[in-house]
Amino acid sequence: MAVMADTKRRSTASGDETKARIVEATLTTLRVEGIIGTSARAIAKAGDFNQALIFYHFGSVDDLIIAAVSAMSLRRLENHRNRLEHVETLTEMIQVARELHADDLADDNMTVLIQAFAGASGNAETGPKLYAEIEPWSQLITETIERVLGDVPAAAAIDKAQIAQAIGALFLGIELLDDLDPDRASAEALFNTLEGLSRILELVVQSPMVANLMSSGEAG
Repeated sequence: MAVMADTKRRSTASGDETKARIVEATLTTLRVEGIIGTSARAIAKAGDFNQALIFYHFGSVDDLIIAAVSAMSLRRLENHRNRLEHVETLTEMIQVARELHADDLADDNMTVLIQAFAGASGNAETGPKLYAEIEPWSQLITETIERVLGDVPAAAAIDKAQIAQAIGALFLGIELLDDLDPDRASAEALFNTLEGLSRILELVVQSPMVANLMSSGEAG
């Protein structure tokens, strides 16, 4: 029994290592070849393994892409959570977003997401699965906004989940523009503008006049 259990553990570990290798090869292929060039053959070539392993472990290339995005997302989410947990103002939140953008740019993470989104667009089966991978990010941003705004009276009227989705969409848009801009200047300019807007918004939501207006609106 002990021998069988040990053999099973080694087999499971080997299978997990193989799956991790396939996932990393998929991410590399998406970065280098784009969604158009991300085929089972291309992924197998990038990882130097038999392409039959893709279908054995993941069933299809589409499901493999979802698994690869999920694996990358989990790694990034933990890093982003650690960076955002100490943020206390909207301006600091934008500053951290700028830093995270630089990190993602260096690792080509957003290239992977954009290519995966392009492949899932219009796909009734893959699209919802990929969209579900965004939910933990929306939740993280929502939690950060709620903590940053705290007990600010005007914040009660803000749908923080909707704002979180808007921020996520804006972040993706910034990444896309930056990827197209040969000078890489668009993202820097946008983050500068967002920092300025965040300072104005902080002044507005903390204004006693705004608080009184909100209180009057709630009373009415």
